[in-house]
Amino acid sequence: MNDRDWARSAREGDEEAFAQLVRRHSGGLHRAVARILADDSEAWDVVQMAFLKAWQRLDRYDPRYSFSTWLYRIGTNLAIDLLRSRSSRERTHKAGTEHRLRLVGTAEAAGSRAESHEADRILSEVVEVLTPQQRSAFVLREMHGLETAEVAEVLGCSATTVRNHIFQARKALRREMRKRFPEYAPASERG
Repeated sequence: MNDRDWARSAREGDEEAFAQLVRRHSGGLHRAVARILADDSEAWDVVQMAFLKAWQRLDRYDPRYSFSTWLYRIGTNLAIDLLRSRSSRERTHKAGTEHRLRLVGTAEAAGSRAESHEADRILSEVVEVLTPQQRSAFVLREMHGLETAEVAEVLGCSATTVRNHIFQARKALRREMRKRFPEYAPASERG
């Protein structure tokens, strides 16, 4: 069975069908939310809330669309709400340093682990400068590998808005990198 079939069965009250959807999507949703929040334990809380909302709102799921896109939209919205509710930038920074962001699909060779860990550390420090929308768009598109149209669906905005969020995120990240880590800037920009 595919996700739409499992969702249809779950909508009819089949708890095992919904459990199958949870098993299929909890890992991916957690990775996306953890990258947005930069906090692993809070991400699991958001994932649980997202599945609870999905279960409660299965009647609103439109099977013409991907179940995962609908679920990611719920999870991303919850993550954005949580980011907005954080009391200060210091807390966001602290959470960002506790969780290392990983680039999806990057194969680590034994000799490159230290470099990858260093890149994770640096990215987790500079990502704090992004707005919740920029961070969500950047993480879902650039790190989680979703297509721009999928990110737009998840975030409930247009593809143009997603591209703008990503453009602004890259610009802010480059600026922050030059400020905090000038040694990693291209030689042409160090001068």
